[in-house]
Amino acid sequence: MQGYVARIFTSFIDVPDKISLAIFFSGCSIRCKGCHNKELWNVKSGSLMSEEEVLEKIKANPLVDYVAFMGGEPTDQMKFLIQLCKRIKKEFNLPVAMYTGREFEILPEDLINNLDLIICGPYKKELHVGGWPASSNQRIFRKRGEQWQC
Repeated sequence: MQGYVARIFTSFIDVPDKISLAIFFSGCSIRCKGCHNKELWNVKSGSLMSEEEVLEKIKANPLVDYVAFMGGEPTDQMKFLIQLCKRIKKEFNLPVAMYTGREFEILPEDLINNLDLIICGPYKKELHVGGWPASSNQRIFRKRGEQWQC
């Protein structure tokens, strides 16, 4: 399976107190006003990558203790996203985070079962807080055992 990925790099800010591999998907159907990644709205702003190519990037970064999906909008490429999450859990046993403009309640079970941290809700410039998350309407869900806590 393949999907459009704009960039992949080591991050020290996307999962607090963790070293993460940030994987930015390209393409966004939400297009929040004031978005800081407008260049990723077009799916063609990224490169078509296979699951194996993405997994090789993870393998090449043995110091990361989290994988974080963001964009663009990761859920616009849902099948690719779910497949990557499943393989990351199975092959690397790493926790997975996702930033999405969509609300937690509409995310498919097949996705949330393979995530550990979800930052959700559209960015709203008028509610910008200058911290984490970026706007006060966004919610942070953490998986504790099999339960999600907001």
